[in-house]
Amino acid sequence: MEISVIASGSNGNCCLVEEKGASVLIDAGKSGSEIETRMNRLGKSLDDVSGIVITHRHSDHISGAGVLSRKFGIPVHMTKEVYSEAKIGKFDSKIFSMNKDFNIKKLKIKPIMTSHNVNSCGFVVGKFGYFTDTGIVTGQMKKAISGLNSILLESNHDVDMVSNGHYPAFLKKWILSDEGHLSNDNASSIIQEAGKNLSFVLLGHLSGNHNTPDIASETFDTIVKRKIDFSVCSREKESGSWKI
Repeated sequence: MEISVIASGSNGNCCLVEEKGASVLIDAGKSGSEIETRMNRLGKSLDDVSGIVITHRHSDHISGAGVLSRKFGIPVHMTKEVYSEAKIGKFDSKIFSMNKDFNIKKLKIKPIMTSHNVNSCGFVVGKFGYFTDTGIVTGQMKKAISGLNSILLESNHDVDMVSNGHYPAFLKKWILSDEGHLSNDNASSIIQEAGKNLSFVLLGHLSGNHNTPDIASETFDTIVKRKIDFSVCSREKESGSWKI
């Protein structure tokens, strides 16, 4: 399996998973042209993509999906709740249920419940997990993480930076809530607690105002006591490709 992080951060998210002759995008939260440009720089082509799977309706995860579906004839898979709220024009829609695995070609995809302020999920594909936009580690997430060998996990913010930042009180409260975003401490703690089989970790969906790659890395190194290869995803460009 090969994982390519096309975009990751509160300013846009997109991840390419390739295995068994299938090529699947998880989220498409940049413009269609930007996703195409970044993929081309990694030697990847949207002509090869068999499907797009969407975690939730927020624009930093779905904004480019309609354009890519129309231009390249790619089906977009989402829950009926996300479909009912998607504002991305006409597109080839496929509905999946939270409690049922589905396939794109030979790739089995398992939706995993997350905890956000809208209907949301993460995905397990083989032994790789993708989880962003969740205020807590749900029971489904914890169970899934224990069986993974690689993961892209939200490490959104440093709690002190949020608490001492300039955002209004109601927004700080939401970010730190059970339906907000996962902190550096919480992300690293679940890796230490449940990720016994993990050999590679991508820390993603970093905030531009309340986090830095150095702080996320330092927190991981402090909390995670085992030697695990990890990388912090870039907010500004494609992060790269990894064979796992």
